[in-house]
Amino acid sequence: MKRLAFIMLILVAIAVSAGAQAMTGATTMSGSSSDAAASPDASGMMAAPAQGAMAPTGAMKADPMMGSQLRMAPSTGMKVIYKNLMSAERLARKNPTVLFFAADWCPNCQADLKDINANGSRLGKVNVVVVDYDKSSDLKAKYGITVQDTFVQIDTKGAKLAIWNGGGVDGILNNLAKPM
Repeated sequence: MKRLAFIMLILVAIAVSAGAQAMTGATTMSGSSSDAAASPDASGMMAAPAQGAMAPTGAMKADPMMGSQLRMAPSTGMKVIYKNLMSAERLARKNPTVLFFAADWCPNCQADLKDINANGSRLGKVNVVVVDYDKSSDLKAKYGITVQDTFVQIDTKGAKLAIWNGGGVDGILNNLAKPM
């Protein structure tokens, strides 16, 4: 009985210690894909980290509240929040338009949003339409999106012109399809 009580006490101490480390861990945003707190599953798809899960040592941690704030924050460029595909197509009639599928919990998405917010003016007239990855299953199916941090350039009819993952402002500039 004493041994069981001792083991229970140790387990509680470990759980409290792990919880304290998780709550005091610093949030970093290096933008490196090797720092992701979320990791690919057997199919290669990224999954949200489990609630309260500890990120591997040295891994970038993401706060979903920060992701939401970054998604809604103003940009130096032409970033807008996704409303519907017709609105995005309307934007594409005027300027190149890129859909950015971002998840609030994704550290790479947060790094890209931070870059787009700060350096969006480098994109010139390119529209960046931020799509909530977790709330857009129909749109993800339309474009074959299986992982967050995906960019899709669309034309005036919503057809996919180019698709890539990550890279922030430089990724957009490097992967943007030339007008046809």
